[in-house]
Amino acid sequence: MDIKKEFSSNKTLLLLVPGLEYNSLIVDVVRDLSDKDICYVTLNKTSDSLKDIFKKNKINAEKIVFIDGISKTIKKSPDQTEGCYFVSSPGALTELSLTINKFLKHKFDYVIFDSITNLEIYQKKAPVEKFLSSLINNIKETETKALFYALKTGEQDPLISKASMFVDKVIDLEKSGS
Repeated sequence: MDIKKEFSSNKTLLLLVPGLEYNSLIVDVVRDLSDKDICYVTLNKTSDSLKDIFKKNKINAEKIVFIDGISKTIKKSPDQTEGCYFVSSPGALTELSLTINKFLKHKFDYVIFDSITNLEIYQKKAPVEKFLSSLINNIKETETKALFYALKTGEQDPLISKASMFVDKVIDLEKSGS
């Protein structure tokens, strides 16, 4: 899959990722986009663990700013550090929305949202759907392009189906063979 090519004709993408391919995929995508400014929203791994993964794979993460929604749920974290802003939890949708919208004003080239399927662990279906709809509409009003990950599990199908209506294109990595 050529992510830059996909972004040439789409502003928002939903990437359906088989669980076994998740770690290699995040590395490949960030490697492909790392020459641009990226806002990486992580609700799955801590920003420190992502930085370690990128470093081990020789990816320059200087142009990446993280919004970390997981660290404060597992350890004491400040509100922000160099290149990272922490939200209280993945379920704090209002806080998450306000933080992402603040970053959209800084004209990032890309927002990577990792992952929408983590949201339903912390929130009910209706608020998650409303959050995603609002976020994607806000992104579409900017120059920023956005990539949303969704781990492909049967129980997440209703959320994936709903999110599919909001984005420009859905790429199912299992079906595409990428």
